[in-house]
Amino acid sequence: TSIVDKRGKLTEKKAKKKKGGPFQYFVIISSVLILVMWGVIIFGGQPAPKGTADFAKKGRVLLFMVDGAIKRYAHYEGDKYPEKLSNLVPKYLSLRKDELFHLEKLSYQKDPKTGYRLSVANPKAGEMNVILSPKGIEYTRPSSGGA
Repeated sequence: TSIVDKRGKLTEKKAKKKKGGPFQYFVIISSVLILVMWGVIIFGGQPAPKGTADFAKKGRVLLFMVDGAIKRYAHYEGDKYPEKLSNLVPKYLSLRKDELFHLEKLSYQKDPKTGYRLSVANPKAGEMNVILSPKGIEYTRPSSGGA
């Protein structure tokens, strides 16, 4: 129990710790795998498709795209909503000047109580109308004449 014995035991323990073990191999291997995965994600991805959505045939695609732009507008402008949809272009909605007529296919009303109401202006016959607002999605049945 002398000081020399204690120092000898201490150096043996340090040598065992420096020797390493399975945990160090696990850390090294997992770190390498994570770096490889990030390399694949960053450098190995495919580019986005070049074509744009055909808004004339897919009104609901435009509806949800504009809804996302309105939510981004509200986030960055301090929970305010635009007066009209053309205020979203080009900062929040990626449309060219010659594509602005697509916004006329949507019905947008700024509502002081709910925030806004956004829907397709003229839904197809027999198709449920989707109304989007900050509170969620509301479905309305198509109006049927007669009966």
